[in-house]
Amino acid sequence: MKTKPKHPDITWLRAVGTMVGGVIGVGVFGLPYAFAQSGWGLGLTMLLVLGFLILLVNLMYSEIGVCTPGKHRLTGYVKKYLGSNWSHFAMVMFIPYAWGAMLAYMLVGGKFLFTLLSPVLGGEILVYQLTMAIAVAIITFGGIKKLAKIEFCIICALLFLFVFMILTSLPSLEWRNVSSIHFENWFIPYGVIFFALSGLGIIPEMKDVLGERRQKELPHAVLVGQILILVLYAIFTFAVVGVTGLATTQSAFDGLASMFGPVFSFAGALLGSIIIVSIFSMVSIEIQDVFQFDYKVPRKLAWGLSSVAPVVLLFFGIQQFVELIGFLGAVFGGVIGILVVIMYHRMLKNDCCRKDGLKIPPFIYWILVAVFVSGIVHTFFNF
Repeated sequence: MKTKPKHPDITWLRAVGTMVGGVIGVGVFGLPYAFAQSGWGLGLTMLLVLGFLILLVNLMYSEIGVCTPGKHRLTGYVKKYLGSNWSHFAMVMFIPYAWGAMLAYMLVGGKFLFTLLSPVLGGEILVYQLTMAIAVAIITFGGIKKLAKIEFCIICALLFLFVFMILTSLPSLEWRNVSSIHFENWFIPYGVIFFALSGLGIIPEMKDVLGERRQKELPHAVLVGQILILVLYAIFTFAVVGVTGLATTQSAFDGLASMFGPVFSFAGALLGSIIIVSIFSMVSIEIQDVFQFDYKVPRKLAWGLSSVAPVVLLFFGIQQFVELIGFLGAVFGGVIGILVVIMYHRMLKNDCCRKDGLKIPPFIYWILVAVFVSGIVHTFFNF
């Protein structure tokens, strides 16, 4: 007699959880500042519109994943559908994007570390940012894969900090802070939202979680995960902007810390420092693997390139967190989005798709490409 599984949907829930945990990262801390500059209502509108467009791209990518046999990542899919030259171009987009993301983690992590230790040790924030980079370089020297085993704990800690900041902020919310609109700053949230919603790299991981038998459920899991993320971002920005208004800082946390006192400051900074070091380390290992396995770079050189590059960028004067993630999201995120649209179109043209799969009308391609190209051009002209 066969027994019915106790948790028939646990695999699907794990896939959704993988997306939520894989997308929510350092970008979320820049959202409140961007929304405060444009006005929360305008920022929310852009979040929903851009969230829908990025959802379409994610669904296209998930269909590519379902319809393509074997285990691939972005460059593998690009090589299959667009050729080797385009796969090299995709890597050229990925490497500076990853370095920029590492710099963003260094900037925010350094602020957390500064808030935590400067009352006792003193010193400039630059010292703490460099300390963060050195700590991650030491942790990742051997290409430590054990970090992947604690990824679930890191995700839970990040979500806990996220919820902690929301619940602390809501009781002190002032409506006037979220009701104002600043149309002259309408574009500021664009790149930040793009960066905060970027999660193409996690979709192949979701496919692996679902397994071959259930991979057709991937687009549905992506849809639910994206909706959950949009809801969390809307609530988080509403809570933070509602408290600090135009005084919202670029990393959100330090502005709240000045209002809620030393207990909030210490708890948030301690938890935030641990989370940032962990995620920063995983990003560093990811780019080391790309250098080592895709480009046959010796391991120690790969480690050196991943460790030194964000520090060099810091000394080049790239220290504005929101401007950095806004540029990364709008430009590199936009280019990668366009590549996905072209791949999806090529897949349909070659009749490689499944009969019951998602088929997005061609006119949608032009809308997506037009929005992403406009965002790239506007960002370059205003950077």
